[in-house]
Amino acid sequence: MTLKSMLGSNFLKKLKPITSHNYFLAFLAGSFMALSFAPFYIFIAPAISLSVFYFLLEKNYTKKREIFYLGFAFGYGHFLFTIYWISISLLVDAASFAWLIPFALTLIPGALAAYFGLFALGYKLLLKRFAFKETYQKIIIFALCFFVMEFLRSNLFSGFPWALLGYVWMFNLKFAQIGSIFGIYGLSIFAVLCSLIPVIFYKKTSSFSDKIFTIILSLFLIGNFLFGNFYIDDKKLIKQDDIKIRLVQANVAQELKWNGEERFRNFIKHIAMTNSQNPAGLKAVIWSESSIPYVLNESPQLMQYIEAGVPENGVIISGALRMKENNKPNEIDVYNSVFVLNKTGINNYYDKHHLVPFGEYVPLHQLLSFLFLGKIVDGITGGGKGFSSGEKAQTLALEDFSFSPLVCYEAIFSNEVIDKNNLPDVFINLTNDAWFGNSSGPFQHFDMARMRAIEYGIPLIRVANNGITAFIDPFGKIIKSLPRNQMAIADITLIKNSESTIYTSFGSLPTALLILILLVIILIKMPTKNQKQNAKTNHTN
Repeated sequence: MTLKSMLGSNFLKKLKPITSHNYFLAFLAGSFMALSFAPFYIFIAPAISLSVFYFLLEKNYTKKREIFYLGFAFGYGHFLFTIYWISISLLVDAASFAWLIPFALTLIPGALAAYFGLFALGYKLLLKRFAFKETYQKIIIFALCFFVMEFLRSNLFSGFPWALLGYVWMFNLKFAQIGSIFGIYGLSIFAVLCSLIPVIFYKKTSSFSDKIFTIILSLFLIGNFLFGNFYIDDKKLIKQDDIKIRLVQANVAQELKWNGEERFRNFIKHIAMTNSQNPAGLKAVIWSESSIPYVLNESPQLMQYIEAGVPENGVIISGALRMKENNKPNEIDVYNSVFVLNKTGINNYYDKHHLVPFGEYVPLHQLLSFLFLGKIVDGITGGGKGFSSGEKAQTLALEDFSFSPLVCYEAIFSNEVIDKNNLPDVFINLTNDAWFGNSSGPFQHFDMARMRAIEYGIPLIRVANNGITAFIDPFGKIIKSLPRNQMAIADITLIKNSESTIYTSFGSLPTALLILILLVIILIKMPTKNQKQNAKTNHTN
């Protein structure tokens, strides 16, 4: 039985204009690129997706909006299947928030897809303006426009640097180590360049320059692997055998986390797990984000319970809420915070400084207060504005080590995780991904946190309510982890890196130099005025 007989000829005739349409092909290509990231790691996906997108953009379009729509279709497919898990969080309290799922699956991917639409439009306008003919020049322009698009997406309107293309290198840590030089944005540039190698092979008549460019990229892939193989060296690590730390993964169901009857039991559960399996000699015990489901600085009675879990010569590091009076009448500030607790009480704290829009605060809340806030802040904050933000990244010093606290979402912002004037010994990332069930979201989030360890050469401790809880070395390797969706503890011994990374020392400078080199390469064979005029004439015709 053929497909035609099963579906009917009339149905196939109606389907053909859709499936053969450029926008539909762009949507499929963008959707397939979502498989590049965790937990799938299909490393050839960006090569297929971006090559298809490249050839779609090669076609002549008479209207600018057609180019924008093409990029939008690619971006919408990409983000729909990359961040679909946002809708899962709305099912935790389905009665209140399930109605928002259609908006989560349309407006959010649509807003992010607009960046791809602008990318496509900018790319085509640059090609028209400068009349580049060589394929290698077009590929470089494509990669640089992609970089600009990702940079803008990461910084405008609070920023959302989720699933930047550079994370595709996480399929093999040896390929990801150049993040210690160029950071995530440099990795994205390399990912685009290498993903478009098939474009040159597909061309029937490639120039000598195109072939040389292909050889250079092929040598880069080999060299990058060899660099990673050499760079990952456990001899660089200094073991701190006297600094033992316990990670507590309590696996509290999200719908029970803030339940009035259950939250005290969940709090006591953390203390019981802390005191289990011989806690002697611990320097620190780490609980997850908001694992103390109270406003801690307004709940002194809790300290008698917490004191029972504090190690004899150590501390508990935990997420909790912090409240502070506001100068405005009838309004208070509430912070999503990390507390350092010793036998005498609160030793230090850090307030999360990069909040999740519409999850932890409502932009323009006085106008948009009808939109949802998470149940965590509902009824606690005044005026419907949600959480208040802290000042900036900090390094908190303990007696035995220092750490940079990262609360959940903050770990995805590469340039906001560290105080460069006071480098920490370790990152401590407290999070709660129970909102997103068994989707790809927690795995993507985990990889982004691991990239921060690679960039800065600083080990990372990640404690999540239901996983992924792990200890990560400065090369992004998982030293120890706990199974997801299980109540468990892990005891680790702290390590330090004896060497700082180039990215730590120079930040974005290596990436800026990379961009400069790429610009020089494309300008070597800059089209003449006659060639530009001919190109414009051909485009018009």
